[in-house]
Amino acid sequence: MQKTSIRKKSPVRQLLAERYLLISLISFAATVLIIRLFLELTNYPRVEFGSLHIAHVIWGGLVLFAAALLPIMYANRWALFWSALLSGIGFGLFMDEIGKFITQTNDYFYPPAAPLIYASFLLTVLIYTQFRRPRPSTTREDLYHIFSMMEELLDEDLDEGEKSYLIQRLTQIINTSTDTTLVRLAQSLLNFLQSDLLTNPALPPKSAIYQWEQLVTKVEKIFTRERLYYLLIIGLFWHGLISILGLFNLTWLSIQTIHGRPERFMEIIQTLPPDIPLEWLIVKTAGQAAIGIFSIAAGLLLILRREKAAIRIGILVLTTSLTVVNLLVFYLDQFSASINAIFEFALLLGLINFRRRFLVEMIVSGVIEKTNEFKQDEEQLLLS
Repeated sequence: MQKTSIRKKSPVRQLLAERYLLISLISFAATVLIIRLFLELTNYPRVEFGSLHIAHVIWGGLVLFAAALLPIMYANRWALFWSALLSGIGFGLFMDEIGKFITQTNDYFYPPAAPLIYASFLLTVLIYTQFRRPRPSTTREDLYHIFSMMEELLDEDLDEGEKSYLIQRLTQIINTSTDTTLVRLAQSLLNFLQSDLLTNPALPPKSAIYQWEQLVTKVEKIFTRERLYYLLIIGLFWHGLISILGLFNLTWLSIQTIHGRPERFMEIIQTLPPDIPLEWLIVKTAGQAAIGIFSIAAGLLLILRREKAAIRIGILVLTTSLTVVNLLVFYLDQFSASINAIFEFALLLGLINFRRRFLVEMIVSGVIEKTNEFKQDEEQLLLS
């Protein structure tokens, strides 16, 4: 009996997976913050009917179930978009009540609930960054994505840009792949795309991808190099001052307590979760102060035009604050720390954007200049 080879069915990344993850990530964070804000403003109402209590975790389960069903029932790309959006909302509704499920007393206000929600958010961010990181793709993965984009052809929504992209990818597969079967398949698809049989609408509707790229282009035109440069300086200094302010406040309250006026200090202690040692407050304040000092240092380096070092330190400081310090901050301050965390995320994204758009280009241009200088020196040496 002839043996047949079994191809390893390794997982293939979904086309635009990082964008769907980002949608899920944003909807998850927004859901938790909106729920907490709504409950705070309405004094935590309860939906009850006699002995029944309808918790919003039930709605979270229903939304998650709908998110799971959509890509199972429908093959359209819009199903993935709604699945990503609903999965973030459903997970946010579920995680918001995590305190009820990890305590015997069903304590919604259990202090560790806030850092657990924040940690799950960070885990989602980690997954997003891993999928966003560029990596070389295989011929099999390229063909998966090409067939996925063929949906635009079936919906009569394949514009010239998407058609050119498909032709480019198929040509690359034909020229580089060693799998003859996949090369023949790519050649057949390429012949079809280049044939007269394929006709496009005169005015195809703009795809969501195209609209997103246009939005990104407009935003980058607004935030020019100089504007983003000064915004980052202001943001780093503001973040540093706010972070250090807690240390000055705690020091001042300690001095007042020593001089027989402990009222304000006692008010702060009473806002802490029960059974929390005072040392935790000191550790949190010291950690925030250290973050603030390095944040101001990054801002000063930016003013001195030492941009590479400033961006490197700023990214390191904000990443440490978001992943380490904020876990303790959320435990002690609960969801009042959300605004500061959002600001830190925005500032971190600004630093990464500045490095990607301007510093990388500067490094590449510097390498080109050095190469040109080397060539000129070499030519002069040969002429001499």
